[in-house]
Amino acid sequence: SIDKLSKSAVLKLTAEKLHIVVITDIGSGLQLWSDVAVNALFTDYQIESLHNNEIYLEFSIDNLQRALKSAQGALKTTLKLTKKQGLPILSLIIQNQSTTGREITLCQDVPVRVMTPLQMEAIREPLVPDSQVHIMMPPLNSLRSIAERIKGMGDRVAVSANREGAMKIRVANDLVDITTFFRGLENLAYDSTQDPPTQPDREPGDFYTAVVDMKNFIRFLQSYHVAPKNIVCCIIEHHAVVFYVYIGSAGYGGVSEINDQACGSLTYFIPVRQV
Repeated sequence: SIDKLSKSAVLKLTAEKLHIVVITDIGSGLQLWSDVAVNALFTDYQIESLHNNEIYLEFSIDNLQRALKSAQGALKTTLKLTKKQGLPILSLIIQNQSTTGREITLCQDVPVRVMTPLQMEAIREPLVPDSQVHIMMPPLNSLRSIAERIKGMGDRVAVSANREGAMKIRVANDLVDITTFFRGLENLAYDSTQDPPTQPDREPGDFYTAVVDMKNFIRFLQSYHVAPKNIVCCIIEHHAVVFYVYIGSAGYGGVSEINDQACGSLTYFIPVRQV
């Protein structure tokens, strides 16, 4: 999904999780932070480094995608960080079987740049205020179709939602003003150990809105070949829209249940469009 966002990304390897970070072109502001549990990908995993057993690698998304396609349906794939001719590479050793039963081993090398500790420190997930509302997204295919039709009508889009299961997408210019409504969506249950956020003079049916760049919104919607079912939209007025995509979760049941079921997640940060 990340190939629609940028040409390069950062792979962060830790003892428990594998992270992929995409920070798009300067001025865009769109960021993707993803993580997958190591035990969901590997049966055997070892990592050692002098920096708290964390390794950051910058790589070309196209190169890694081509290598991973070669591993589809393989009997066994080994991922190894090594060097060839003095240059760091991420090597995929793919073991498969021919139609005659003969074992085949294929090696795919992905050039990488190992980041220094100082560069690693600069990569930090954005800190955002608490959202005023978080709501399950409508079917992504429907939303993508609508966005494709309205993208030529303005360079920004207003994303709004309330705490009664309603969401709306609005685009306006000097000639037209179009709003699409989605109703019957589910607002996520707040953690029972925490008090829900309070907003003075705001009723549950009141909408909270963030105006973001249309290109960033389209980028997010187009980043999936298969539409995931568990996407949470969080609106932070005057700050950002944040989309959480949960990988491997079976259904809706509140924040804690989705997190318990999921083996990983992708978080998209889209900042508000400044006038």
